[in-house]
Amino acid sequence: MSSDFKLFDLLAHPIAVIGADSEIAYSNKEFKRLYAAGNFNGLRREGDTRSLFFCADRGEIKCYLASVSRDGENTIWSFSDATALVNRKIMLETAAIDESKITDENLRKVIEKNKRLTDVVEAMESGVMVEGESGSLVHLNNSFLKMISPYFNEPDANADSASFYHRILEQMDLSGMYREKTDYILKERQTRTYSDEFTTKDGRIFARIHIPLYVDGKPKGHLWRFRDISVKKQMEAFKNELEAMITALESSGMVGLYIDYEGFRFANSGLLHILGVGRDEVLKNGISYYLGDRVYDSGDDYIISYYSPKERRINVQVISDTMKIAGKTAEIISVIDITDKVQLQSSLKKNEAKFRSFFADNTAVMLVFDPETMAVVDANRAAAEYYGCPIEQLKLKKMCDLTVHTSHGDCLTLVGSILENRRGAKIPVRQYTAGGVVRDVELLITPVEIDGIVYMFIIVEDVSQRLKYQRELEDINKNLKHIVEQEITKRRRHEELLMEKMRLAEIGEMIGSIAHQWRQPLNTLGILIQDILDAREFGELTEDYVRDVVESSMQQIDYMSKTVDDFRDFFKPSKTKEVFDVKRSVEQVLSIVRAQLINNSITCIVACQCEDIGQSIIDSDKLTYCADHNMKVRGYPNEFKQVLLNLISNSKDALTDRKERAIHINIKRFEGKIKLDVEDTGGGIPADILDRIFDPYFTTKGNTGGTGIGLYMSKAIIESNMNGSLAVENTDKGCRFSILMDRYES
Repeated sequence: MSSDFKLFDLLAHPIAVIGADSEIAYSNKEFKRLYAAGNFNGLRREGDTRSLFFCADRGEIKCYLASVSRDGENTIWSFSDATALVNRKIMLETAAIDESKITDENLRKVIEKNKRLTDVVEAMESGVMVEGESGSLVHLNNSFLKMISPYFNEPDANADSASFYHRILEQMDLSGMYREKTDYILKERQTRTYSDEFTTKDGRIFARIHIPLYVDGKPKGHLWRFRDISVKKQMEAFKNELEAMITALESSGMVGLYIDYEGFRFANSGLLHILGVGRDEVLKNGISYYLGDRVYDSGDDYIISYYSPKERRINVQVISDTMKIAGKTAEIISVIDITDKVQLQSSLKKNEAKFRSFFADNTAVMLVFDPETMAVVDANRAAAEYYGCPIEQLKLKKMCDLTVHTSHGDCLTLVGSILENRRGAKIPVRQYTAGGVVRDVELLITPVEIDGIVYMFIIVEDVSQRLKYQRELEDINKNLKHIVEQEITKRRRHEELLMEKMRLAEIGEMIGSIAHQWRQPLNTLGILIQDILDAREFGELTEDYVRDVVESSMQQIDYMSKTVDDFRDFFKPSKTKEVFDVKRSVEQVLSIVRAQLINNSITCIVACQCEDIGQSIIDSDKLTYCADHNMKVRGYPNEFKQVLLNLISNSKDALTDRKERAIHINIKRFEGKIKLDVEDTGGGIPADILDRIFDPYFTTKGNTGGTGIGLYMSKAIIESNMNGSLAVENTDKGCRFSILMDRYES
């Protein structure tokens, strides 16, 4: 807490801070001196409402007038010496009272005993008005009359009444609450001292204290005391500002601050850092010990070199000044470390020489011009050669003389935005060069400040050749665009041919499938026809026999006709999206390729699994459907069947030379998705080509008829048309193609 009230040590009158525990938390030197002599021993925070304190100081009785203010949980007591204003007789009588019995009531009794009001009241700086219990005016002192004089005209008939003066005070009060507060005090008959503040209309601030007067325990009147605290309020504001300033300066590491006031010294952390010494050492030796006596030359400002105890040489700027505090002079010295600034200035001088050499001898064309007049103020040898005139003649020109523009205003427009934003820019222009040749250039313009004046520094880049190449490149690009369009047309035609080839290949596959599908019913029809001749020879050609042969033959013919219908529907493209069953599509595809798979000794197993329902495995021409079956998606059913047919055909081709020949089709429903896997035992896909099999025109079938378009088209159908995904991975025995699609919720 002591650091919060350290400024009180600068004041000459006693000050004490009473903490929340009613003990003295802090006091300045003058209070400690009087306290050590046995004075103020009865001072406490709670219940102590005294205004006057009598004590002995070096054999002399003194009277101190106390003022009390609050600071959070603390109470600040400030004592001003009022000895000269108090009647000696009262002092003697009061001092004769036992210290432990000094109370406001005892003090009032002494004052009442001495003609009720004594010279102490008349001589006090505070305004005092005493009124009787009935509201009569008992006494006014001169200070009170001075206080109300700006609002006091000719006394009227009620000038002897206390209410007359209360009305004047009510007129003075800026807040308009004076009468309300006064009525409250008188009505409640406060038995203890009451205090508040009010501000007058002319800006003065008064502390008002009400003390009820008693004689032999009976109320006899009221004492109103008005103390002008305007200066105190200003000092409090000044104190707060000073504390904030010192706190800021204390934490500053950039500026060193030293204050010397009547033996009180202050050094902030910035000064300690600059000097490289401790706080106690600085406060003991003083700042002149380190920086010389010139630091106290008021208003002086000078730079010195200082060697710290750590043998570190620094350059500091010292600024001294004075200010008045309570009529006494305080020396304030500011110390700023400008070592970096001095080094920077030295470095700038060296760099300036280097830049001058760099500027003059550089092969790049460089200019410096004044943006206000557009006049060239400097140029290097490369610029003189480029523009075909000596440097001195070049300095007589303006930028608009070098640049192909119609007016001086055009030149100003080019650099206006650079001046406004203070940022560099690249500007394409055309300029007159040596021999009057007009060339395309780019001006890299950067604003630079020299001795407080802003100039424009320019690097000129000749881009004539580059623009020529750009124009040639544009011509090439135009021709290239035509060539690319031709190539795209050729490639599109090539893709159409490949698609046609793939479709013909699929048709060939279908014809083979039809042949496999028809082989069995044709054999059956041949057997039935041959059996008719045998039945005739053996006399078995009865009506029932003929009827059975016809019925069996028609069954085979219907089966063959249905096969043709299935193949014909399979190749019809779907024009619009439909809701279809994935498992039903698998069944339709298997009805087409089942004969080929059987002919190649390939086993095809379909496994279907719904959510929370066990897996069902089907290895037959007709698939079964459970009660919870819901495998519907939205898309193009025929295109989906073509994808499925392509995957099964690829697996069939991969199984031709394998001992274990099996294709597993797994259908699974989960979390709003349907996943269909086509897995085989064909040995898998080599790892080095696994990520290329969906590329167009890529095939592993060599010259055996592969187009390289099947998997590419399959992926495009699933991902572009069905909003799904098609992926591939190798397994222990082969590979697995996985189709993932959103399940359709009706």
